[in-house]
Amino acid sequence: MPIRLGNNITSMNARRFLNQNSADFTKRVERLSSGLRINRGADDPAGLSVSEGMRSEILGMKQGVNNATQGISLIQLAEGSLNEVSSMLRRMREVAVQSANSTINDSNREGLSSEFNQLSAEIDRIAVSTTYNDQVLLTGFGNSVSQTKTISTALDGYTGVSEVGISGAVPGTYTFTDTSADDNQITLAVTRADGTELKQSIDVGATLDRDGTSNLVATGTTFVANFDRMGVQVTVVGPTVDTNSTTLKSTVANAGTGGFLEIGNEGVTIPANETLANIATSLNTVLSAQTPAGSASYNAALDEVQIDTGGNRVAEVPPGFLGLTAANSYIDGRLDGKQIVVIEAEGGVLQVGPNNEASNRIALNIGDMRSSGNELNLTGLSVANLESARNVISRVDAAILVVTRQRGNLGAVQNRLQFTTANLENAIENLTAAESAIRDADVAEEISQFTRAQILTQASTAMIVQANALPQSALQLLQ
Repeated sequence: MPIRLGNNITSMNARRFLNQNSADFTKRVERLSSGLRINRGADDPAGLSVSEGMRSEILGMKQGVNNATQGISLIQLAEGSLNEVSSMLRRMREVAVQSANSTINDSNREGLSSEFNQLSAEIDRIAVSTTYNDQVLLTGFGNSVSQTKTISTALDGYTGVSEVGISGAVPGTYTFTDTSADDNQITLAVTRADGTELKQSIDVGATLDRDGTSNLVATGTTFVANFDRMGVQVTVVGPTVDTNSTTLKSTVANAGTGGFLEIGNEGVTIPANETLANIATSLNTVLSAQTPAGSASYNAALDEVQIDTGGNRVAEVPPGFLGLTAANSYIDGRLDGKQIVVIEAEGGVLQVGPNNEASNRIALNIGDMRSSGNELNLTGLSVANLESARNVISRVDAAILVVTRQRGNLGAVQNRLQFTTANLENAIENLTAAESAIRDADVAEEISQFTRAQILTQASTAMIVQANALPQSALQLLQ
C-alpha cells in the first residue's frame, strides 16, 4: 500500500471501529446500571410500546386490589351495623309478642310501647349515622330499583310482585316475558350499555299451585324468583299476603244483578249486566276525584277491572256482587311485558379492574334500612293495644327477613371481593413476569457483551496509536 501524508485511511478505519465499540460499551454500561434492556424508544420501539401498556395495566390491577380491600372494609362496616339492627328487630318482635298476651292490660303496655318506639328510632339513627368516607350506607347505597309504579310497572300492585331486590344488577330497564299462563316460566331480560342483551329464564313450577285452569302462588305464601345471573330477586306473593296493597280486581262478567259501590264518601251505582270496561270508567271518575286520588282501568288481556283505591274505603252493596278481591297476587302469565327499572347511583360501584369495562366493576347495593324506609316499612306500628300488637309480629318478621337477606347479599359480595383480590394478585404476578421478559436486561448476556465491548474499545484505541504512527515512516525516505 502506498504511503500517503494527506489522509491516514488506516487511522480513520480504526477510529470508526473505536466509535462503534465505545457506543456499544456505553449501552452495556447503561443496561447494567439500570437493570433494563429498554431505556429509551430507540432500544426497542415495539417492546417499549408493549411494556408500557403492561406497566399501566399492572398499576391499574394493583389499585384494583386496593379498591377491593377498601370495598371489603365498607361492607364489614355496613354489615356490623345491620347486625345491631337485627338484634333490635328481634327485641321488637319479643316486645310485640309480650304485648299480644291477654295477661297484661293497656296500662302495662305503655312501657312496652315506649321501648318499641325507642328501638324503632334507634334503627333510624344507626342507618343515618353509618358512614364510610362521609358516604351514608344504610339509607340506600348504590343502584336502586325505581319505586314509581308508572316506571317500574311490575310494582303496580296487579302482578303479585311485592318487592324487588338487587345485588350487582346493572342499570337499565328489565323486561319480563311471561306469555303463557300454563308454562311455569318467567324470563327477565335487559340490554346493557354496550348493546349486549342479558337474559335469564327460571322455572317456577315447583312453587305454584294448580287452581282450576291457573297456576298461582298458594294463598298465604311467598316465594323469591331469583334471577341470580342478573343480580335480581323478585318476591311474588299469593292471595292474602300483601295486605298493604291498595289494589283490587274483579273478573265478574256483566256485574250480575248490579249493585252499589261505596268509595269514601261517594257512591257508584253499577247497573245489572254492565260490562267490565264501563264499570272501570265509572269507578275511575269517582276515584280520581278522591283525596288521595285513586284510579280504575280495564285490562283487556286479563279481562278484569283493576282498581287502585288510593287508600280510600271501597265497599260492595250487596257484599260481593262485583267479586272484588285483593289484586296483588301472582298467577302465571301476569308479569308479561312488565318492567323494573334499575337506576344508576354515584356510589355502590367498586372498580376492581384496570379498564373502563363493565367486567372490571362490581356493583354493591344496600337498601334503605331505616325503620321508616320502604324496605323495613315499620312506620305506624304500635304495641299499645292487643290487636295492634298482634299485627306487629308479622310486620317485624318481614323486616327481619329483609335485613337478613341484605346481610347475606353483603356477605356474598365480600366473599366475591376476596376471590377477586386473589385473582388480581395472581394476574399481577404473571403480567409482571411477562413485562420483565420484554424490558429487563439479561445480566449474564449484558456482562458478556460488556466485556467484549471493553476489550474491543481498548484494542481500537491501541490500533489508532499504531495507525497514527504509520506516516512517520515517510521521514525515513527523506534521510
